[in-house]
Amino acid sequence: MNLRELQVVFACLASRFGAAAVFPLLQQQLDRSVEFSTPVTSFRSLQEGVFLLQNDFPLYSGGVMHHAPLLVALMSTFNSNTLISLLFTCADSAIAYQLIAMAKCFQNLHLPAWVPGALYVINPLVLLSSVSRSTVVFSNLAISTALLSALQGKAVLSAASIAVAAYLSLYPLLLLVPILTLLPKDRFKTVAITFTTLAGLLLSSYKINDENWNYLFSTYGVIITFSKIIPNLGLWWYFFVELFEMFIPFFKAVFNLFIVSCIIPFSLRFHKQPFYAFILCLCWITLTKSYPTLGEGGFLLSFVPFFRPLFGYFRYSVISTLLFIHVSVLSPVFYHLWVDLGSGNSNFFYAISLVYALGLATVLVDLVWAMLRIEYDKGKPNLNLKLTPI
Repeated sequence: MNLRELQVVFACLASRFGAAAVFPLLQQQLDRSVEFSTPVTSFRSLQEGVFLLQNDFPLYSGGVMHHAPLLVALMSTFNSNTLISLLFTCADSAIAYQLIAMAKCFQNLHLPAWVPGALYVINPLVLLSSVSRSTVVFSNLAISTALLSALQGKAVLSAASIAVAAYLSLYPLLLLVPILTLLPKDRFKTVAITFTTLAGLLLSSYKINDENWNYLFSTYGVIITFSKIIPNLGLWWYFFVELFEMFIPFFKAVFNLFIVSCIIPFSLRFHKQPFYAFILCLCWITLTKSYPTLGEGGFLLSFVPFFRPLFGYFRYSVISTLLFIHVSVLSPVFYHLWVDLGSGNSNFFYAISLVYALGLATVLVDLVWAMLRIEYDKGKPNLNLKLTPI
């Protein structure tokens, strides 16, 4: 690493740890916000699990714990608030470093390697997510580790990282499909190691949980069945609030199939650009998952600089930027009007959820269109040629 890259990583460490130290109450405020906290990523829920584990109470009998047992066991070893802040800070800084390392894997990026890491550091969505201590940072770290390892040809580490990401939040298991396109010579080994590692993690969790499998539903079942219908920035919650009860099981299955539906098509259609196929799949999961947060959206946006050679093809970049700004500003306002003041209603907040989904969708459409155009132009950008999608 050169001096500029070290400065980026140090800036990430200083900004995250400094924000947590200077504004000690900010973490609690952010952890209560639906933009950065969900039942499956909340730090409060994780603290509850640590308390239950340390006092020999059943972890999942109360219905408030939805974190993986091994994550709870890990956090129970940190008794100092400072050490916990340092853990989240280091995890976030590791992602910044990995983005820099990924940039070095591309020779035609036309961008200094430190720029993706720097943009990640200054991204306010990522910064606030780290300060909130949302456990999504660990999932993001596992995903970025898997992607970097695949780019470097390290199939074992990539497969193990995808298994860890899936263990923490389930949906990243779908990213195994584009990972296989990045590792065409090690596909069987990658699949075998992924499921072997995942099986080992699940078995270890079974042992920690007093040899009880009830954690499977509390950790993963709640994600699939959306059993905790709580307002968030996703598309699910309002739909199931308004839906007749007899139709709920059917549409839950439809929504889950919807998440899976585009993973294989993206991976097959863009198999010659496997890195970009991975980003498209990640964007799709972020858009359609049941419990999304702004931290995941910020993590996704950190990969946009890798499309630097295709920026000339983007058509909705201004619209996407404005949509994310509107969401960041109006989401807490509308939620406060609805829940705290009672002067609004759920339609206001869900409208912002739709705006967030539209922002992610415009990013996805731009990326897909840019990749199709560069294929049409045979790898040499021709911005003077105007085409209209049919």
